[in-house]
Amino acid sequence: MSPVDVLDIVNYGLVFVYGLFLSASIAGGCKARRERVLLYVAGSVLLLLLGGSWLTLGLKATKQLYPVLVHLPTIGLLAFAFKKPVGISLVSVCTAYLCCQLPRCGEMAMIAVTGSELMGEIFYTVIIFPIFLLLYRYFAPSAREAIGESRKALLLFGSLPVTFYIFSFAAYIYTDFFHFDSYVVAEMLSIVAGLFYMIYTTAYRQQLQRRTQAELLNSLMGGQLKQAENDMVSLHQAEAQSAAYQHDMRHHLAVIDGFLAIGKPEQAQEYIRQVQDDIEAITPKRFCENELVNLLCSSFSGKAGRMGVRLNLETSLPGKLAISDTELCALLSNGLENALNAVKSLEEERRWVELYCGVHLDKLLIEIKNPYSGRVAFREGVPTASKLNHGYGCQSIHTISQRCHGLCEFKAENGIFTMRVALPML
Repeated sequence: MSPVDVLDIVNYGLVFVYGLFLSASIAGGCKARRERVLLYVAGSVLLLLLGGSWLTLGLKATKQLYPVLVHLPTIGLLAFAFKKPVGISLVSVCTAYLCCQLPRCGEMAMIAVTGSELMGEIFYTVIIFPIFLLLYRYFAPSAREAIGESRKALLLFGSLPVTFYIFSFAAYIYTDFFHFDSYVVAEMLSIVAGLFYMIYTTAYRQQLQRRTQAELLNSLMGGQLKQAENDMVSLHQAEAQSAAYQHDMRHHLAVIDGFLAIGKPEQAQEYIRQVQDDIEAITPKRFCENELVNLLCSSFSGKAGRMGVRLNLETSLPGKLAISDTELCALLSNGLENALNAVKSLEEERRWVELYCGVHLDKLLIEIKNPYSGRVAFREGVPTASKLNHGYGCQSIHTISQRCHGLCEFKAENGIFTMRVALPML
């Protein structure tokens, strides 16, 4: 046996270890000690199977049986022993197989430069370790994150290695296609690369658009929650001012007593009316036990009155809720703001808004109804921004509901727009 044949066998074993550990790393295994031990044992068993196949059946038959002897057991090991999804296990193995071409390219380059197969095999043995370390350190974590992001990402990033795997075995191991016509092979590889590039570019653009929309929505949500916090501060300041006003009532009584003492009852009555108006203007009404809802309802009642809108409120909420104050404020503020803007230009008899807040079967229920005119456009069940103003804030309401593991519904039927939100109280 020549030195070239010996090194070829050694490199065959090295690339097996290279591919096995890279497959496990891409799939996300080898973290626990049990997994590492299991991988070592499985690798030893598969290496013995490869050696037995080579001794009994020969190198060519072993290469043809390689998917059955190595790749299928590795996929099963990752899927059943390491508890990885079958799709991720398959793509991990095919991706590692694609990465095995890197040291092979180095070998071919060395043979082209030196004209010696022995130097090519030696160079293969030398470079396979640093290539593995680089891929294990930098590429495997990125590939693992990419294929694990979503099912679409798995299909997108797994299409090329799986296609290359099938094409490589079909054209090189099981047929003489690679040796038949190098021009045809080059054309086929160009077609595969071009198709993948077109599919990848299209899918990447869609993913980028979704990510951009999500970032814009998060920015909008952040601004709305910040505004909700500012509104809450203003409402609390108004409540504190009202308390201070009531505390100073003794001074008002002293002024009234002075007017009566000097025989000016008309001025005393006028002063009383002024004090009442001032107190009512800054005093939040009590609608339920929840302080925040009281403040919001009081604020929007005043705003609706100034707009000439009848705001009918039915609230029955406890003092403590599972949802945060900022999210609850954003839900009610967006919903009521949309409703008031939608009815402010309608005829007087249709200028009304209804709000219901309550708890039923451990669910926080919010319902807002209002008339509207024109057409409300929907996209995936959520109103889009329009001159009717229903779309502004509805996406935020939908996002908050999903984040709180709740449900929301928007309907526009028979001239009545309805927003319903149900959130778990636990």
